[in-house]
Amino acid sequence: MATADLLNNQIKPEIGYHFRKDMQHKGYAKKASIAVRDWTFINTPFNTVYSYMKKDNIPSAAVAVSYGCKKLDEFIDSENETTVVYGITRTEWEKIKI
Repeated sequence: MATADLLNNQIKPEIGYHFRKDMQHKGYAKKASIAVRDWTFINTPFNTVYSYMKKDNIPSAAVAVSYGCKKLDEFIDSENETTVVYGITRTEWEKIKI
């Protein structure tokens, strides 16, 4: 789902994914994220799309990387935990889209 979230005090369009345990590790998050990423760049003026997660959430970070994101930032969030921010720009997307 693409939403615009307040992230580290800035509004950023975000692709987030949450799946039941029995539906994880089947490729659904990657496929859905690619579809939402493509739709966002085709249908909106956003020039960067983000995904963010807690630093210890390695599977979510792997999904972000799988749909083209690079690590952009990390910060201490309101829960006093480290949040990591990944993103892909429109220019980067244009180089990888089929």
